[in-house]
Amino acid sequence: MNEREEVLLKLKEAVDTFIRNEKAYLLIPEIRTNIGYAIEDAKSTEDVAAIPGRLTVAFNKVIYCMQPAFGASDHIARVILETMKYNKKYRSAINLKYYPEFEKQLAGNLYIFDRKKEPKDIKSKEHHTMNFMISKAYEELGKIPNYIIDLGDYGKEPGIFIIDTDPMSVIKRAIELINLIKDS
Repeated sequence: MNEREEVLLKLKEAVDTFIRNEKAYLLIPEIRTNIGYAIEDAKSTEDVAAIPGRLTVAFNKVIYCMQPAFGASDHIARVILETMKYNKKYRSAINLKYYPEFEKQLAGNLYIFDRKKEPKDIKSKEHHTMNFMISKAYEELGKIPNYIIDLGDYGKEPGIFIIDTDPMSVIKRAIELINLIKDS
C-alpha cells in the first residue's frame, strides 16, 4: 500500500468511527464539517485528503456521501498545510461546532482567534484567513495547539478546529468534546 492509499484508508476509518458515535451530530456546525489528512511533506491541497461534500447531519445522525479523496477540501487543507509549516507531525485537522464551555475546559492547549482583530488586507483576500489564524496561533503561543477556536464574525460562523498527527487522534479528541457540551 502506498502512502496516498494509506492516508485515504486511515481517514475513512476515523470518519466511520466518528459517525458511529450517536451524539456526534452535536458537533456539526451549520457550515458542516470536514476532516483532512495530508501526506508527509504535503505541498498543495492536492496532497491533502478530505471528504467531498463534507460531513452533514440528517435525523440527528452524521452522514457523508462520498469516500475520502485528495483535493476534496480547500478550507481544511489550508489549515493543515499552514500547520505543517510549523509542525510537520500535525497532518490532520477537523472543523467543528463551537460551544462556549470548550474555552475553560481546553485552556492550556488552546488558541482563541478573533477575526475582528484580523488586518483588513488579510480579511479582504479570499483564502487567507485560515493561514493567518494558524500563523497567529504559532506567533502568540510558540507552538501549534491541538485546539483553535475561531470566534467568527459577521456572516462567519464560530467554530473550533482540532489539529493532531493523524485523523484517529483528531476524532478521539472530537469525541471527548461531546462530554464537555452541557445537556449532551
